[in-house]
Amino acid sequence: MLRVVFSQTCIVRLLDEFYLSTEDGAGDKVGLIPNHFAYRVEGARLRQDESLVWKTSNLDHYQFVTGSTCLDVLCGGTPKFMVVPR
Repeated sequence: MLRVVFSQTCIVRLLDEFYLSTEDGAGDKVGLIPNHFAYRVEGARLRQDESLVWKTSNLDHYQFVTGSTCLDVLCGGTPKFMVVPR
């Protein structure tokens, strides 16, 4: 198991069942690597559609993709990854 922790306030969007982009013009997949889990995203609509307070904050957009779920996170801190023993 893997634990991902953010140290600052975040906005989270969870798309379950399967990964399906809700972004307009989502055809540009530069940097996507098959079978990878975590990405830092630039220029996504999720960030652009937030309120002015969140838009002007120093946030990064992270995306975590599994076989059945996509988790988008807008956060001002860098995520920390920890392996959790079973």
